[in-house]
Amino acid sequence: MTLRTGQTGFSFIELAVALFIMTLLLGSILVPLATQVEQRQNAESLRILEEVRDALMGHAIANGRLPCPDTDGNGTENMTAGVCTSITSGIAHGTLPWQTLGVGASDAWGNRIRYAVRSEYAQSSTLFSLTSPNPASTAYPQVCETSACTATLTTLAVAVLVSHGKNGWGATNAASATAYAAPTSANELANTIVDRDFVSRIPTAADSAAGEFDDVVLWLPVYTLFNRMVTAGKLP
Repeated sequence: MTLRTGQTGFSFIELAVALFIMTLLLGSILVPLATQVEQRQNAESLRILEEVRDALMGHAIANGRLPCPDTDGNGTENMTAGVCTSITSGIAHGTLPWQTLGVGASDAWGNRIRYAVRSEYAQSSTLFSLTSPNPASTAYPQVCETSACTATLTTLAVAVLVSHGKNGWGATNAASATAYAAPTSANELANTIVDRDFVSRIPTAADSAAGEFDDVVLWLPVYTLFNRMVTAGKLP
């Protein structure tokens, strides 16, 4: 009599089910990992902006003024006759003059940092003082909770720094000088317009009712600058 051994191994259906389960498990691991990477990049960009803000105050202590923005992309501030170029309503706009400050050229995503400054605080022709310009009567850059600016986080920012986040909309790549497309959401678009209004808020996805937002925004309050200058013996 011939004995026949039973066949071993997985059937096609069993393999398919196993692969499906493995895919689900792998996906559950990779999604949180991607989120962790993005959170680390956000934190790194915020750290970079904080170092830049310190460098801005160091420049003011050493030179009696803040630097002007870079408007031609070479990393150095642009001035004409001691006054910043590209001034709109008393605010000079451009990108961070990283060469002038001796800091890194980009945020965590490799894009240039947007920089705006109240022009009187950056001119070398007449250095600022505790009373000139007068914070009570002069329009400063302001940071709002939304593009409508019905609620503000500050109305007395002497300088504002913007990283355009992971999506990079509205930014310029630091390595290639490639200018990316403008944002489609109103809140991110506000951080690219040449005026006094900037937006800082919690990140939201593209399908959010509030629109996509992943910018990282930091500002230098005028009285913080005054405090550092007085402490260093540079004012009044």
